[in-house]
Amino acid sequence: MNKLKQYLISIFLIVFLINTAYGFAGMTANNTNTTQEVGVVRQMDLNNTTASDQDIILVQHLIEVDAVRLQPENKLFIKETLIFRNIGTKDFFGALKTWIPDGGENIRLNRSEMMTTGELITLTYTSNGNIISWQDYVEQNSRLPFLYVVEYDFKMEPANAERFSKKLAYPALINYRYLEKSDLPAIVVKITKPADSSVKFLDENGNMITPTVSDENGTINRFSTPQFKEINVELSKSSAIPSGMQGYAVYVVLGILIILVLLYPVIRKKLKQGKNGEETEETSVTEPSEEIPEKKSRSVDSSAPSGEEFKGKSKTELENLRKEINLKLKELEKEYKSGNLLDEEYEDSRNTYQNKLESINARLK
Repeated sequence: MNKLKQYLISIFLIVFLINTAYGFAGMTANNTNTTQEVGVVRQMDLNNTTASDQDIILVQHLIEVDAVRLQPENKLFIKETLIFRNIGTKDFFGALKTWIPDGGENIRLNRSEMMTTGELITLTYTSNGNIISWQDYVEQNSRLPFLYVVEYDFKMEPANAERFSKKLAYPALINYRYLEKSDLPAIVVKITKPADSSVKFLDENGNMITPTVSDENGTINRFSTPQFKEINVELSKSSAIPSGMQGYAVYVVLGILIILVLLYPVIRKKLKQGKNGEETEETSVTEPSEEIPEKKSRSVDSSAPSGEEFKGKSKTELENLRKEINLKLKELEKEYKSGNLLDEEYEDSRNTYQNKLESINARLK
C-alpha cells in the first residue's frame, strides 16, 4: 500500500506542476459555485453535476485482512481502500457506498487528499443495514481520484470462525463495476495471518477462487476484473507437524509398527504367563475345597510320572484313577484351545497324563 501511495503521489505532483502553468481544474476563479468540506476548498459547477452513480466505477479495491493484530480478542482487523472513478459526461456529487459484513465494529471512514499532503481526513457516514454511504464529489474522468479508506473490526462468530465475507455487489444498492487499469489489478487482497495457518478464497457459491497473481507467501493476492460478486477469505490452521518433518513422521510410525509386530510373540507369551499366574493364585483362594486335590495331583503328576505310585492299588481304584486322568486330559485340551496354556505346558502335562494311563492299563492287565 505504501508503494502504491508513493507512486500515486509522484504522479500527482508531476501533473500538478505541469498544470500549474495552464491553470489546474478547480483552482481558477471562473466557476460559479464553490463548496468547502473538511478544510479543503473544491470548486465545481453545480449545473454540471449528477447524483446518479451509474458512471462511477472502481479502478481498484484493496482489502487487507489482519488475523494477528486482534487475535486475543477473537477478531479480524479489516482495512479496505477504494479508488472510484467517474467515466460519465458530468461531474458526480452524491452518495458513495460500500458493504460492511455482520460483525463489523468500530467503523472508521477516511479520505486521502492526494492533491494536498496525502494525509487521511475523517469523513462522516450514514448506515443502512450493512451499507454505509457518504456524500462526496468525483470529477469527470479525473486523473487524480481520492482514496477512501474504511477500517473496522470483524468479530468472528463460532459458526463462522476464521472466515471473512465481503460482498462486492448488492442488488439495487451497490453495483459498481470493476474496470481496472493495465498496471493496477481490480482487487488486491492482503493477508496477515499466523505462521501455522493457510488461506483459501471462495465465491458466493462456495467455489474456489484462484488469484490471478499471488506472491510466494500468499500475502498479496491480485484478482483481475472479477466475475464473482462476493469473496470469502477462509483461514485454517495447518498441520501441527511442519511440512519438512511430515515425511520423517511417516517413517517413524512405520518403524514403530514393525517393532510391535516383531515383539508380539514375546508380549503374548508374557501376558499368558501373567494371566496363568493370576488364575492359579485366585483359584487357590476362591475355589471349593474339593477342587484342591485336583490341582495338587496335577502338580505332583507333572513332577513325578512314575508307575510306582500305583502299587498296591485295587482294580476298582485303578479304574477310578483312569477315569479321573481322562477327565483331566479333556480339561487340559479345553484350556489349551482357549489360549490359557503355552505350548510347552500343554505338551508336558499331556505326556504326563498319557504315561500314567499307560502305567494304569499295564497294572490292570
